[in-house]
Amino acid sequence: MFRINTNVLSINSQRNLFQTSGDLSKRMERLTSGLRINTAADDAAGLTVSELMRSQIAGAKQSNQNISQALTLLQVADGGLEQLGNMLRRLKELAIQSADGTLNDTNRSGISLEAAALVAEIDRIAETTTFNGISLIATAGTTDFTFFLGDGTAAIDVTQQTAGFSMQGVDFTAAGVGTIGGASYVLTVADFLNQVSAEGLVQLADTAVNGVAQIRTEIGAFMNRLEKAQINIQTIMENTHNAESVVRDADFAAEASALTRAQILVQSGSSMLNTANLVSQSALLLLQ
Repeated sequence: MFRINTNVLSINSQRNLFQTSGDLSKRMERLTSGLRINTAADDAAGLTVSELMRSQIAGAKQSNQNISQALTLLQVADGGLEQLGNMLRRLKELAIQSADGTLNDTNRSGISLEAAALVAEIDRIAETTTFNGISLIATAGTTDFTFFLGDGTAAIDVTQQTAGFSMQGVDFTAAGVGTIGGASYVLTVADFLNQVSAEGLVQLADTAVNGVAQIRTEIGAFMNRLEKAQINIQTIMENTHNAESVVRDADFAAEASALTRAQILVQSGSSMLNTANLVSQSALLLLQ
């Protein structure tokens, strides 16, 4: 049957051309953006998975930064404590020197001057060892820190994503009276002026050195924990990036192949639509 009011061939060609044109547009969009999922309609389920992964990656990146800053804070504290330990060792040397019978009062007076300078510097370094305006070790007790180490995933309890650390402090006055890790010490300058009192300072100074070393040991142990946590969070970032890429990124080889196919179909579809439109015109031949 030959009809001119309804050109079924043209309608069919239009429908197919519309579909192939849409496919061509989608392939071009994916190749220009590099993404397989550009809108929710591309893959509704995949978009949900991808967005959750992106959220986890963003949290992991910030967590990685948090750990780096925490390590820097602890390094600053450790550096200050290292200097305090060096000066306490020197005070021990001075006490041993002053306790020796070969020295006279004039010699011990010189020793006491150095001891006074060291004690004052111990107090100054303890007070000025800070990070971002936070005093780290200048306290007779402890300074408590809580570091956020997780990626913020809602399914994981917050308590499992944080780590706390109590840093013991060093607090001294210029007179030589103070505390190290909660233990009291009296390293008065006057004791360096007398042989007998200097003998008592030797053991006390040695104990003070060990006290500072113990604080540094605790800091070092926690730093090792943070470093392992940072390696873990970086591994999570790497694996999640890979998984998110599989879900959301376009396969360029496959998309390029599909683009070529779509281009061929659009060109042939346009040609066939033009041919279908010409079919109706052949009816004029019947009127001649």
